[in-house]
Amino acid sequence: MAQSERLNNAFNKLITDEDTNLMQKNARQISEDYRNSIGSNKRIVNDENQAKAYAASRMRATYQAVYDSLKYINKISCLNADSLLDVGAGTGASVFACTDLMIIKDIVLIEREESMISIGKKLFSLTDDNSLVKAKWIKGTLQDIDVNSKYDLITASYVMNELNDEDRISIALKLWEMTKDTLLIVEPGTPKGYRNIIDLRDILLSKGAYITAPCPHMDKCPIEEDDWCHFYCRVERTKLHKQLKGGEAPFEDEKYSFIAFSRKEKQLPVYRILRHPKTSKGHIKLTACSKQGIVGITVSKREKERYKDAKKLKAGDDFY
Repeated sequence: MAQSERLNNAFNKLITDEDTNLMQKNARQISEDYRNSIGSNKRIVNDENQAKAYAASRMRATYQAVYDSLKYINKISCLNADSLLDVGAGTGASVFACTDLMIIKDIVLIEREESMISIGKKLFSLTDDNSLVKAKWIKGTLQDIDVNSKYDLITASYVMNELNDEDRISIALKLWEMTKDTLLIVEPGTPKGYRNIIDLRDILLSKGAYITAPCPHMDKCPIEEDDWCHFYCRVERTKLHKQLKGGEAPFEDEKYSFIAFSRKEKQLPVYRILRHPKTSKGHIKLTACSKQGIVGITVSKREKERYKDAKKLKAGDDFY
């Protein structure tokens, strides 16, 4: 469970005197509107108060999903980027995740809502990171993207699900055209989010892209239609987070699906663990994706080193 100290500090400075009752009301309304508008491209944040409520309730989860996705990429190929484009940037959660893992000189964010840009700029200005302070925000839609600009890393988190099928495909193709090294797409860990990922996977592979993560191969996805590929990340809940979302649990689990494409072919792992390992006396049972399809793996305690490694595994990890 990673924590962005810069994000936490900036957010605490931003909301010092906020009316938590108003933020709670706005957060609930935004959540309801979001669920009812998936795929419609409808605006759900209209002013800075709503943007703050959105940031308070969603930034940490988005940050964690992107951060964990980048960590999976880094296990396959050390990711370094001098330039970053974040599309559908919201209030900048993905950029916080990227810059917590690498030094990025040139950062551009595209977001259509002025209120989200305003809050994002304020959060960036409250850090001591010059690359965030100097980041360029562009007000516009994903359809307005300038394909002549190229970036080492492009991130699109929790945004493809807001588009209709036609726009989703055309924008993904534009983003790939603009990608110099890596394109990361993160979606909600739902059947629909996974289906978006798989559709784009097939299309971009046909355009010459290579997969970096999470798939351990570039063949047809072997997951059956009544299942879907998704992962979990644990998100610490702050006092404000608890007030906005209700309950006293110290953390929540965010479900997400993701895929990362690269311009260069990578050495992929043999297995990607799909379910939490089941430990029995003397052995561990794993369910994993592989080039041979979905397979069951039993690791015996007699396989000393492999058993030791298997004990540390969780859903999403790679395994050889």
